[in-house]
Amino acid sequence: MYRVQPIVSRWVFHSCQTIAKGPRKFSQLTAGRSYPSNGSIRTICVFGLVLVAASGCIFDEQSFPKRPQEIVLLNDQSLEHPENTRQWLTNAHNQLAPLLARRSQRVLLTEHMVDEQGQPRDVFAFFDRDPAKLMRLRHNWRGIVHTAQAVSRQLCIDQPAPPWPAFDEVQIPVSDEVRLSGRLGLAESYGQLSSASCIVILPGLYGDNGILRTRDLAIGLRRAGFHVLALELRGHGRTDFHYPEVSYTYGVQETQDLLIVSQWLEDNYPCIQGTGLVGFCWGGNLAMLAAWFDGRATDDESISPQLAQILGPPSSRRHYTAGVLAFSPVLRWEEIVDRCDQEWEQSSDPAMYYFQKTVRERKERKGFVQVDGNLRHLIAGELGASKQIGNVPLPESYRFLRFMPYRDLPCGDKLESARVPVIMVTASNDPFLSAQELADLTATLSNPQVASLILRGGGHIGFAPYNRAYYYSLIVNFFDPRRGAAAVGDLAHQRQVSSPPLSTSKTN
Repeated sequence: MYRVQPIVSRWVFHSCQTIAKGPRKFSQLTAGRSYPSNGSIRTICVFGLVLVAASGCIFDEQSFPKRPQEIVLLNDQSLEHPENTRQWLTNAHNQLAPLLARRSQRVLLTEHMVDEQGQPRDVFAFFDRDPAKLMRLRHNWRGIVHTAQAVSRQLCIDQPAPPWPAFDEVQIPVSDEVRLSGRLGLAESYGQLSSASCIVILPGLYGDNGILRTRDLAIGLRRAGFHVLALELRGHGRTDFHYPEVSYTYGVQETQDLLIVSQWLEDNYPCIQGTGLVGFCWGGNLAMLAAWFDGRATDDESISPQLAQILGPPSSRRHYTAGVLAFSPVLRWEEIVDRCDQEWEQSSDPAMYYFQKTVRERKERKGFVQVDGNLRHLIAGELGASKQIGNVPLPESYRFLRFMPYRDLPCGDKLESARVPVIMVTASNDPFLSAQELADLTATLSNPQVASLILRGGGHIGFAPYNRAYYYSLIVNFFDPRRGAAAVGDLAHQRQVSSPPLSTSKTN
């Protein structure tokens, strides 16, 4: 889910090699299509291998910085009509749609994801896609290329990522045992610090600040007038380097950490007027969890009594009042956990094969005795090593993290508790996660402050490669203090609610 680039580049090379072995292997790869002669096939495939080698950068991580001339700001008339986040997103997309190609302007918005009978719409039928073919390069070239260009295969743990202009390294105390590493860039205007929101950026699973996507977005948002914090959670990046003994709990403690980070920013920097949150892949899940956790009830059914004692009571103070954006969230993540119970071969499922390689690398780094591709054992091991969460039964932690029902196990109605704007974005050609999941979840939601968007393209978190102008325009407008989703309806009057800061003593 995070280190997807090796999946794509190695898979393309493997596919070309398979084709070059002859018509029988080629027929297996292309669902039975045959070609006239071995010589012709080999000639074509040798050329293909040379082409792939010469243009391998197509499948490498690439930088897509924000271009100011491409940003489209919503007109003032759009501010007069929306009453909630769903209406804001509809209005925003209608104005930003011309940035997309004509065919790509056909998207699914929140109100379109449910049919007349109240059932989730068939996403793949709407976009005329075959979900079984999304992992095939021949059928989903753009989705796979855009995915590869948006992800990184380098880890910046032992060595920090190269510095970014105008960003400083910070350490944020979230408990007595750990301070989270991050890069903070404060926006300026005419040599003075601006009064603006601070946008917190989360990478995907095991991600860090070496990802070009994070750097590009951070620099772009700062230049757009926002303060920006690129955060490395427990077990990630330089936080993992400084605190290798502190376990990653996949969101159980990190969700509370995110609320503390929001308060730390507001309490320590007078120029920061509220915070916003952006997450990608598993980071998108954590962003959504933060929105739920901020507005949860004291007796929320997704928090067991034991977890409630560890995490503490809700706060009346609002967090991430500028809004929450989740790109390509992993909504049915337990199905991925199930698939990792068996070892996958490269020929049968390249995505799972290389994802399990990432799991093995993680286990090796964390000193697991059995280094294999079993994600379930990795999660259990890291949760079990946590000083606090290690004593919590795994089913209670899984329920805390769950957004959708799994094998009749409850998930709670988490996003109904969100009291800040939340928008979830995914792509119909995501080669690793099913876009249908977002429609299925959206059909269960009634909270008007939670909205969904399924774009035709973008692959898995590859929205900047897909359409840089639309991607950045959506983000900049969403967080805009005057044009954004938090500026409409009653939310505009509820952004600042003061209360004592959250205690960090319960997250040791």
